Amino acid sequence: MTTTLGGGLVGEWVSWHAEREQELREPYGWLSLAGLHWLGEQAQTFDGIPGAWSASTRAARVTATAEEGLVVEDRLLDGSMQLTIHESGSALFGAHGSVRLELLRRGGAYGIRARDPRSPVLTSFTGVPAFPVHSRWMVPATFELYSPPHVQLTGTAQPGLRRRLEIVGELRFTVAGTEYTLAATAGAGSSLIVPFSDTSSGSTTAPWRVLAVRRPRLGRTVLDFNRALNPPSAFTAYGTCPQPPGGNTLPFAVEAGERAPG
Repeated sequence: MTTTLGGGLVGEWVSWHAEREQELREPYGWLSLAGLHWLGEQAQTFDGIPGAWSASTRAARVTATAEEGLVVEDRLLDGSMQLTIHESGSALFGAHGSVRLELLRRGGAYGIRARDPRSPVLTSFTGVPAFPVHSRWMVPATFELYSPPHVQLTGTAQPGLRRRLEIVGELRFTVAGTEYTLAATAGAGSSLIVPFSDTSSGSTTAPWRVLAVRRPRLGRTVLDFNRALNPPSAFTAYGTCPQPPGGNTLPFAVEAGERAPG
């Protein structure tokens, strides 16, 4: 990566991106996803996952023998257990050898995912390519808070699966003399999350990317597109990441932040 900037901005970005890549290398992080199975009313079995699985709209159910080796809450399961989780939630709940199992609920349906530190996506990971850092992609913006938030259904990385987004406001900014807006959802702590696509999406960059933005002070903040991230679904077929809300497509190429994974 090359840039004409001084060491401050670049140095901060390099440190930040190194932490990002280290997080992706975690043995049970996003790159360890090794399977996604949706549960129905009839009990089913899945390759590599112990037990027989079923679900209603209210709870998931698993039945396994001790010989199958399914550990739930630090105990070997020998019988049946009911599992529940709130909508749009997920949690690691069990293990089978080195594989950890995750329960998730999306659109009222229950599913299970396997997280395997031997996943080929994880073991072959060598880093995330990115554009050169440049100050022109640090764009001042104003924030308009919605009260109440706007609710929108959007598609996801999984065909046919839709998710509910609670849009808390919009960010207004100017690029090359033209004003644009991007809708934002609430992030962790005091951050905003801005999923977006642009004319580079699906070619040099992922189908969409995500930008975390500090909560504005006095209605003002900065969109640092140098820190635009690929969502987990850019790396794995087993993500359920929501697509950007309607209107969050920019009519120019954002040549900043992470590129499409190699």
